[in-house]
Amino acid sequence: MDIEKIKQLESENKGKTVHLYYDEMAGLYLAFGMSAFCTTVVLNPFISYSESLQMPVALINPSQILFLRQGLTKEEFIPKSYYRFSLRQSISDFGYSKWAEEARAAHERNS
Repeated sequence: MDIEKIKQLESENKGKTVHLYYDEMAGLYLAFGMSAFCTTVVLNPFISYSESLQMPVALINPSQILFLRQGLTKEEFIPKSYYRFSLRQSISDFGYSKWAEEARAAHERNS
């Protein structure tokens, strides 16, 4: 995963896009920052915090992709590498800051 590319995409994310990156070692898809927040519209993913990216991360089992495909519009797909979905309606970032801080605090408590 290209950390700089992820940071760029998430800094540009206005609450309308979900970027998912496949982690081969874990066998999971990962969504960071606003993308992670947007996944919670459709799923209840496991949320953690990425210290290297300094933002929340949602861990998504490949079987959960079906739910994302039903609730979001698939824009791009590279097998076992990357998905990009768009929400039918953008969500405001209202609540994102609090949610991100709670994810960071939970991570720190569990570390």
